[in-house]
Amino acid sequence: MTSGEPWLCARCAVEQPPGPMPERCAICSDERECVSPEGQRWSTLTALRESGHRGSLRELEPGLFGITVAPSVGLGQQAILVRTGSGNLLWDPTGYVDDDLVQAITAVGGVNAIAASHPHMFGVQVEWSRRFGDAPVYVNAADSHWLQRVDEVIRWWDDTAVPVPDVVLHRIGGHFPGSAVAHWAEPTVPASC
Repeated sequence: MTSGEPWLCARCAVEQPPGPMPERCAICSDERECVSPEGQRWSTLTALRESGHRGSLRELEPGLFGITVAPSVGLGQQAILVRTGSGNLLWDPTGYVDDDLVQAITAVGGVNAIAASHPHMFGVQVEWSRRFGDAPVYVNAADSHWLQRVDEVIRWWDDTAVPVPDVVLHRIGGHFPGSAVAHWAEPTVPASC
C-alpha cells in the first residue's frame, strides 16, 4: 500500500515519508518504546481527520498555550506553543494537525519555529512546518538517526540553539542523547494578550 501523504505510526504518531507503507517504526521498535501486541499499525492525517480527530488550543497562562488532540493520537502529548513578542515556538508537536487548529494558532501569532524534547515527541513536525510557511524544525544532531522524515526545513543543532528570540534550546541528554529543554529566558507577553 502507498500513500501520497506521510504515514503516521499509530503508536507514537511520528511521521514517516509518503510512499510505500513502512515495515516498522524505528522509534517504537527501540527498547524505550514498544509495538502494539497487534503489530505495527499506520495511519494518515486524512484518515485521522475522517475518523473524527480534532485539535484544540487553550491558553495555559499568559503567553503559553497547550495543544491537544481528541481522541488522543500516538502518545497523547500536549504540545506547547510559547508566544513571545519576537516569534512563537511550537514545542513537542502533536501527531495531528487540522485546518481549525491552524486557524486558532494563527490567531495567536502562528508558528515561527518547531522543536521537540526527544524523538518520541517529533509528531508530524514537517507537516506542522508546512502549515506555517515552512517554519524551521530544530532537531538535535545527536538524534539525527531517529529522524524518520528528512526535509529541507530541518535545522540541525548541537548544544544550544535559539529558534526564536527569548527561547533557548539546551541539549541535556537523558532519555535520548539529544534530549533537550526549551528555556523561555524572559517571559514577556505580547501587548495584544
